[in-house]
Amino acid sequence: MNFVIIALIILTFISRIIGLGREMSLAYFYGATNVSDAYLMSIAIPTIIVTIFITSLATSYIPIYQKNKTDESTENLFTNKVIGLSLFASLFILIISLIFTPQIVPLFVSGFDIDTMALTVNLTRITLFAVFFMSMNQILHSFMQVKEKVLLASLSGLPFNLVAILFIVISVHTQVHFLAIGTVLAMGAQCLFLLILARRQGFKLKPNFRLSDESIKNLLILTLPIILANTVEQIGIMVDKNLASQFGAGAVSSLSYATRTSTAISGIFITSVLIVTFPKIATFAASKSMTDMKRFLSESIVVLSLLIIPAIAAVAMFAHPVVSLLFGRGAFDAEAVSVTASLLFFYIFFLFGNGLTQLISRTFIALGDSKTPMIVAAITVVINVLLNFLLTSFIGIVGLALATSISALIGLAILLFFLRRKIGSLQLKKPMISLSKITSASVIMAFGAYFIYQYILPFNAIIALTLSAMVGLGIYGILLLILRIPEVDYLISTVAKRIRKRIENKKD
Repeated sequence: MNFVIIALIILTFISRIIGLGREMSLAYFYGATNVSDAYLMSIAIPTIIVTIFITSLATSYIPIYQKNKTDESTENLFTNKVIGLSLFASLFILIISLIFTPQIVPLFVSGFDIDTMALTVNLTRITLFAVFFMSMNQILHSFMQVKEKVLLASLSGLPFNLVAILFIVISVHTQVHFLAIGTVLAMGAQCLFLLILARRQGFKLKPNFRLSDESIKNLLILTLPIILANTVEQIGIMVDKNLASQFGAGAVSSLSYATRTSTAISGIFITSVLIVTFPKIATFAASKSMTDMKRFLSESIVVLSLLIIPAIAAVAMFAHPVVSLLFGRGAFDAEAVSVTASLLFFYIFFLFGNGLTQLISRTFIALGDSKTPMIVAAITVVINVLLNFLLTSFIGIVGLALATSISALIGLAILLFFLRRKIGSLQLKKPMISLSKITSASVIMAFGAYFIYQYILPFNAIIALTLSAMVGLGIYGILLLILRIPEVDYLISTVAKRIRKRIENKKD
């Protein structure tokens, strides 16, 4: 598992860097303005809708697939039925959304002025056609996970980002509507890439709309609570963006740039771990190997923390320099940098709660229980919304980010409580010791890196940030070795064995 995760992190990092290039291009040409607000919301709206329905379907697909594995033709038939179901749902979503776009958009951003609202509606009517590609992408990603070909699938972000960047540039020299057109074509490029990869795994696309069989019935039963959970989560996102729109032009963009930066880190580390662990947890659950599942879950929590906690410490310490480096040029002025950096500082702590919550939620789903994550998600969103109104009245827009982080940690605690009641002791004593060591190492790393940054900053900001990152990684690595974290020791010994084995094979 560890080798796959490391390789996946590297590939995802490359993809996310290009993804940040997309955000940087948008920030450079459009800054934090009405146009960027409208465009980002035109992407967010279909994404939220697809997340509610299709992502829920794709999540349920994996455990149901694992329980019904037989031969390739049967597996392909099941996958094509799930794709047929997702395309049917996408068509319904598209028709309803196109008819009611002027009514849907204000639900997300009631604070936009008339011109920005009109532009958002027009752009959204274009980006909505991407729902077909979004749906296909979700199911194909899940297919590649169960086939254990996640490394190849992780590259699917490359065609998407390259096409999106191209059309951002085109829109500057033509008209803003090419931003939305580019998003649809970028999703199409990503879908084509995944289809080619899936075909190499023996999959032939033949969408099947005959949905009357037991596996689809079980899929829908498992999916419904996930849809409800995703719905309440997306309501929380809607409230965030709606409240952000009340803080004037550019506020939604600043919130989006902060969340996108955080999401890029999440995609590199959290998603990489979840892509590898979820199919294995589902396999243990299907075979009722609870002891193995608990052990694997415990290891996964530590591996996730090894990646998330230092990222949180580093970004919290360097929020302003990071935002300035990524976006601080062109139309993105100093005020936009300051607001975005403040949002990123408070929002970055969301990663820990959200990352472990996703891992625990998927454990429930693998066990055939999607109701508990739904209930906890609803509780978390209620807490988030209440904190949104409370904190924004005291500390302004950054209260949205702080509320999100606090509610995520509370939700995680509640979810762990329910999991313990469901399967007994989670065997978290050793992982908690490891977490305390990881946290200590991360804090020391962050302060050490910041000291180097301040020392070199007068000479060159980019060099200072680069060297401080390198020094920070070195400090973190040394501290992990000194603190003797079992999972790190195991990883090192595993790597050493693999290297020795390859050397011996070459000699033979």
